[in-house]
Amino acid sequence: MRSPYLIAFTVTLVSMMELLDVTIVNVAIPSLMGTYGASVDEISWVSTGYVVANVVILPVSGWLSAWFGRRRYYLVSTAVFVLASVGCAFSAELWQLVAFRVLQGLAGGGLLGISQAIIYDVFPKEKVSSGMALYGVGVMMGPTLGPTVGGYLIDTLSWHWIFLINVPIGAVALLLCWLCIGDSVNEQKPSSVDYSGFCLLALGVGSLQILLERGEHWDWMESNWTVACLLLSSFSLVGFFWWERRAANPIVNVALFHNREFLMGCICAFCVGFGLYSTLFMVPLFLQTLLAQSAYQSGLVIFPGAVASAISTLVIGKLSQENKIDERVFVTLGIVMYCYAMFLHTQFTLDSNPDTLYWPLVIRGLGLGMIFVPLTNLAMRRLPLTLISGASGVLNLMRQLGGSVGIAIAATLLTRFSWERYRLLSEHVTESSLIANGWGGVESNPLFLSLGLASHQQALALMPYLQAREQAQMLAFSMLFGTLGAVMAIGIPMVLMMRRSTLSR
Repeated sequence: MRSPYLIAFTVTLVSMMELLDVTIVNVAIPSLMGTYGASVDEISWVSTGYVVANVVILPVSGWLSAWFGRRRYYLVSTAVFVLASVGCAFSAELWQLVAFRVLQGLAGGGLLGISQAIIYDVFPKEKVSSGMALYGVGVMMGPTLGPTVGGYLIDTLSWHWIFLINVPIGAVALLLCWLCIGDSVNEQKPSSVDYSGFCLLALGVGSLQILLERGEHWDWMESNWTVACLLLSSFSLVGFFWWERRAANPIVNVALFHNREFLMGCICAFCVGFGLYSTLFMVPLFLQTLLAQSAYQSGLVIFPGAVASAISTLVIGKLSQENKIDERVFVTLGIVMYCYAMFLHTQFTLDSNPDTLYWPLVIRGLGLGMIFVPLTNLAMRRLPLTLISGASGVLNLMRQLGGSVGIAIAATLLTRFSWERYRLLSEHVTESSLIANGWGGVESNPLFLSLGLASHQQALALMPYLQAREQAQMLAFSMLFGTLGAVMAIGIPMVLMMRRSTLSR
């Protein structure tokens, strides 16, 4: 008899490896640009390709597991992910790196979607919260550790090791999968392949993800590419839901959304992904841009919050298992703690030092850790076991899409807020003062000129612009952190609309 806790550890290790790769590449962008002689626009496809492939495969992972058999699908996906990681490390051309990243994303999306379903299958229903708590640690820690681990590997070795680190982890995971993972008795192989549903879903979700990843670069609705992706995504997703309601063997069972708890859970998962990934994007950016921290140093600042999240997840998992406290209380309290942490983030200043940031980040981590296990239980516990695999993939998809939307909105709002604040703050700097000091008029755009090329007198004239820019960026970050807290608060009424979870399905 395989230990359910060993199985939970196995799928947690696999999922953590997959999620680590979502954020670990971000700190290697400058190194990759130098290696391949690529622009920021070109190198961004290393991240975009991975995420797009990930979200395309997530919602159909349950169907693929039933078609190929869970054990075979999980083992093959893990092996392909590790081999693709090796391919990434030894790619001679940029297109090869992007291709292997897409392969990584396709394999990794399947792993993430099935892992939760495995836990629900192997644990008795009265102990499933313990398994989900262990899995939740990996889900929360994986993306948070990415910048820290990536920064350390790049500083001490080279960028190749952000991919090669998956080899020893993957080898252990493969061995454990071979020993522990079996087929599910709750899955039945579909009698036919829903090619139309898969194509519509891939077009809809894929074009939506590309829009979110590239929208800011394309200047959103000012670009024909944006409009094309928006139209393609809209028509494809509408067509997908229309088709799936009529298909004999749908690749995603849209009847899942008839369950109120699951529907509200998906909305909450979207908000959680929004809050988790947007802050993982914005906090390191704040530390590196305004507090002059390196990628590794910013990762160390974030690390205590990740530990707090792991501890919180384990404790709440234990309390959820006892089923003495309404799990809606945990989720609501977690959202409130996250919102309070974002309020504390709005108090950051240019004089803040990393030591003063720990507690707001720890509170944020504690709040997020309180949400994962009870939210998953609320969303999925009333579903029949035959629908768990598909539901797990869709729930993970909503969290990933929430993260993508969060990052896209955060990046856009940061730029907009920065320019709005800058225009207000720079009103006191006049063109005549710059001409008098030799700048030749504002058409030289002193905001972007280097002080190293200016005389002492010119540098003094430029300082008000630079100070205004820094203050504007600081104010923009504060406004943005407040906005993220407000978006997360949307989840509270969704939670209150869900019925209390019970141990019976």
